Amino acid sequence: MKTIFFLLLLSVAVCAQSGGVPAAVAVVGEADMRIAPDEVYFTLEVITSGNEVAAAKRASDLAVGRLVAATRAFKISEEDVRTESFTVSPKYSSVKRPGTTREERVLAGYEVTNRTHVTLRDLKRIDEFLSRAIEAGVNRVVSIDIGHSEYDKFQAQTRAMAVKNAEEKARAYAQQLGLTLGKAYIIREEEADRPGYEVGYGSGNGNGSGQGDTEYGAPAAFDRAITFSLGRIELAEKIYVTFELRR
Repeated sequence: MKTIFFLLLLSVAVCAQSGGVPAAVAVVGEADMRIAPDEVYFTLEVITSGNEVAAAKRASDLAVGRLVAATRAFKISEEDVRTESFTVSPKYSSVKRPGTTREERVLAGYEVTNRTHVTLRDLKRIDEFLSRAIEAGVNRVVSIDIGHSEYDKFQAQTRAMAVKNAEEKARAYAQQLGLTLGKAYIIREEEADRPGYEVGYGSGNGNGSGQGDTEYGAPAAFDRAITFSLGRIELAEKIYVTFELRR
């Protein structure tokens, strides 16, 4: 019994009131919530190349224009379509110098990358929209993330539940030790990561990861029978709270 009582004192971190140090109990408050998503966030890229910058940009403009037209067809508002980045990069190739075994880098053309962020709220059309985007000219899917338009509200509710859980634990420990729970004077939060689905990247033709690709042509026939399992968004909060104990 003495050993059990000693372990209990350690687990609740009760400090004796000696030398001006107040008695206290430190607990962990935890809570979680599962909610159904109501938004999907696409990060898509159109990558084009050409011998001249202007040619590569024209090809990019045409593909991005078709992508924007597709978002209008899906009744996605202008506020939910955003250009995230636009880059132009030179492309080089290695060639052997005549009469030698040495190689040198020569300019082979230019590559234009246009990254677009799209928010889709009609979750029944995820597969359909992705297929349309790839047909429009998207040849790299950077990520597809699920979310909720009122995520912050549910996170606040989860946080409040964690606080209540911590207080209930501390009060139970205090009662078992014949003490009264006082005010909280130390609170430390452990944040939970926002969930999402990360999708691999490639040239869009289904022939590999796309790493090291030098050409980005029109995608080959794309399978429309894509299936996404949305599941639920898990919100989790964990806080560390130290309460004062009164005799």
